[in-house]
Amino acid sequence: MTVGAAASGGAHPLLPVTALLGGAVALVAGAVWLLAEPAALSGHLGSPTAVALTHAFTLLYVTLVYVGTLQQLPAVLLVTDLAWKRLGAVALPLLVAGAAALVWGFAAGFRPAALALGGLGVTAALALVAAQTLRTARDSPPRDPASRGLVTAVCYLALTVALGTTLAASRSSPALAGALGYPAALHQTTGLIGAFLLGIAASGHKLLAMFALSKGGATWRVTAVTWCVHACFAATALAAAAPLAGWPPAAARVAQAVAVVALSFAGALQFVEVGALLRRRLRKRLEAPVERYVLAHAFLPVAGLLLAAGLREAATVALLLGFVGLAVSGMLVKILSFLTWTRAFGSAAGRPGPAPLLRDLTRARLEPVITVGLGFGALAATAAVAAASTTLAALAASALLVGAVAQLWQTGTVVARTLGGRLTRPREVVTTK
Repeated sequence: MTVGAAASGGAHPLLPVTALLGGAVALVAGAVWLLAEPAALSGHLGSPTAVALTHAFTLLYVTLVYVGTLQQLPAVLLVTDLAWKRLGAVALPLLVAGAAALVWGFAAGFRPAALALGGLGVTAALALVAAQTLRTARDSPPRDPASRGLVTAVCYLALTVALGTTLAASRSSPALAGALGYPAALHQTTGLIGAFLLGIAASGHKLLAMFALSKGGATWRVTAVTWCVHACFAATALAAAAPLAGWPPAAARVAQAVAVVALSFAGALQFVEVGALLRRRLRKRLEAPVERYVLAHAFLPVAGLLLAAGLREAATVALLLGFVGLAVSGMLVKILSFLTWTRAFGSAAGRPGPAPLLRDLTRARLEPVITVGLGFGALAATAAVAAASTTLAALAASALLVGAVAQLWQTGTVVARTLGGRLTRPREVVTTK
């Protein structure tokens, strides 16, 4: 598949490229913030600063990158034109503004007005993106488990922020809290498992196969991961509803156990699926960003062991910073190269002369810094939460900052080398190989 052909049905490349660059900037800002207040990681994770940092990472980094790629990815996976191509020009600024208001509202001590305004903004933005994805899928129905999984993950993402807005409203409305309870676990499960794990599993199946030249093979594991995610969400919802329905405490415990089992199966299946893709690959050596995506899956068994040991918060940090953070980082650099190359060297650009390979757009020595910084930072953060150690939290923040700065430098390098025409190793034929 050539680059130009793959990206031709999506939105204007400026939208996703801006979102990816914005996510890289947000990660640096979050790392600086954590380094200034490491106790937020080693102390109570429900504190205003800890909750604000969590949402800065999930909304301004992961979700912003996620939504940016959705301005191109559905068109690639569904082999069609993206519906309402200009919608991202509304949804992306709305997402950033709403997320910034939410983060400030949490950091300032759970300010109701800021949380309500920010929650509504983020909810509206992701509802628009979900509608765009569903309309695209209606015009070209997904024919494989990965494409169906991606559409489902986008719906979970929109549901996550709707639940989060409800949680924020429950803080200031006793009546709402009494009617709906405070289902924080349901909000976290929907986002971390439904939106992020399933989104990575579905889109990663296609992207890893493309970047590693891994064709053929069974796809049943992607389907199984999807159903495990559904089971995890349903069981968590039942556990949250049990007290409101007057069910005995044992019913909630059984539902929680089912959710843990379903989550464990989903993680194990995704781990095995990546291994199967790598065994079938034609490329002997993966590019560094793709290696980082693969390395992210090492955090799945780490999170599983922590969960089995009863360290739920540490397991959540391992999943969020380690698995999701590294996977998003790897695909951020790779997809940014893909999109900027399309803009500068695609057939419509009319640029004379040879074009570089995608891998030539990055600065090679930055990749190990990104991987080690973000990977070691995630491990140290997990240990800091498990041991309640401020020293480990400061170490984690330092490592994350190094990795985040290197990633931002790398994204700037990709844009500069592409749009500036610095051809490092020109080739006449350009593919994704």
